[in-house]
Amino acid sequence: MTWSPAPAESTKTTSTEGDPREHPRVLVGGIGYRNLRDGSIGLHVIDCLAERAGDGVEVEDISYHPVGLSQNLEERPEYDHIVLVAAVARGRTPGTVTSYRWDGRLPDRDEIQTRVSEAVTGVISLDNTLVVCGALGGFPDDVRIVEVEPASEQWGEELSPEIEERLPEIVEAVWTSTRP
Repeated sequence: MTWSPAPAESTKTTSTEGDPREHPRVLVGGIGYRNLRDGSIGLHVIDCLAERAGDGVEVEDISYHPVGLSQNLEERPEYDHIVLVAAVARGRTPGTVTSYRWDGRLPDRDEIQTRVSEAVTGVISLDNTLVVCGALGGFPDDVRIVEVEPASEQWGEELSPEIEERLPEIVEAVWTSTRP
């Protein structure tokens, strides 16, 4: 059985005390390969959201190796939450959008080592990013995921028709995930 991230139990808290900051700090990270059709959906989404960034929301291509991302996040002021968006082939109907809060569970030590090895050799994927950053640090407690089931991961700059048609919905799912 291969490791796969799992959604956390629904945990919502309320408080009568206000946050002294006007806006929470949120990072929206797009993950993918720029010229791999639907495999680039995370990057298409951050391109679409670039103009909306501000008021505590940062948008960034985090498709560099997860070890470096972990180190980068450790050096920054902490985010209240991070939203990751990527294409992930899990056998669902192409175009399926799945949003969840990551439960933070990690695979066993051997699988973590495998993911770190893949990361340093250039494998870029949501699962590697979760495992490596989860193991090495840098993530806040609240990590939200928006996965899109790809229809095509062939070479090319354009999204498949199935994903292109759903792009506005995917962008809104990510933007909605930036809210507390």
